Amino acid sequence: MLSKLLKHEFRATARVMLPVYLLLLASAGLSSLFMHLASSYRVRAMVIFRGVTAAIFVIALIGAGIVTLVLMIYRFYKNYMTEEGYLMFTLPTTVGRLIWSKLIVALVWSVATIAAEFLALIISAATRKTILGMIPDLAELWKEIVAVLPAGQVIAYAAEVVAIVVLTALTSYLMFYAAIALGHGFANHKILLSVLFYIGFSVVLQIIVSFAGIQGIVSVAESSYFDNHPFDMMHTLLIGTAVYSLVTSAVFYLITHLNLKKRLNLQ
Repeated sequence: MLSKLLKHEFRATARVMLPVYLLLLASAGLSSLFMHLASSYRVRAMVIFRGVTAAIFVIALIGAGIVTLVLMIYRFYKNYMTEEGYLMFTLPTTVGRLIWSKLIVALVWSVATIAAEFLALIISAATRKTILGMIPDLAELWKEIVAVLPAGQVIAYAAEVVAIVVLTALTSYLMFYAAIALGHGFANHKILLSVLFYIGFSVVLQIIVSFAGIQGIVSVAESSYFDNHPFDMMHTLLIGTAVYSLVTSAVFYLITHLNLKKRLNLQ
């Protein structure tokens, strides 16, 4: 059943996300085109078009991220908190699968948006000459990194960073889901309460992060171990961040799951 839910969700969201990516890449191409034209033909019209297309590209870059976030949250709200919820919660599946169908799609589109924005930045700024020139530059950068860090350490750092990015995105979406699920467990002022719960979650997490950061700085300052093991200090920081994101994701998932299963009020 999860595969069917994912298939339906990808189809529904693709109607919005694919045109967004096309517009983003088109704006990158136009920005690059008028940038080169303005440098070749120094006339006022080209300079104006360069400025306009560059502004459109920046708006498209920011807009793609906002559209991704808003659409993924809206799909959760629309499918589970409105009249559609009566149908969704009668399907022969579990609440967990309903949540994961939204989460998996949200994570995939988030990664796709990052990739599309990275590609758009390359298109907007790069020429054939710069693209060919990047290859030896990247090779040289890798040599410099490996000269300082063992290759195994670099791979470990990369894996930890990827894990943190995925878990941070997971936490972000689940915090929205938990706030919406909690707010809609009440009879009145559901959206307002959802917003207040989200603000409350944000404040609590900020306090936890601040406290943990202070404790971490104090611990490092009082310990001499990391003076001789600088790689271990970075690994500890990255792994600690990943564990924190994993724990907060689990907490928000449980809040979402319990409220959708026990306290959901669609009236």
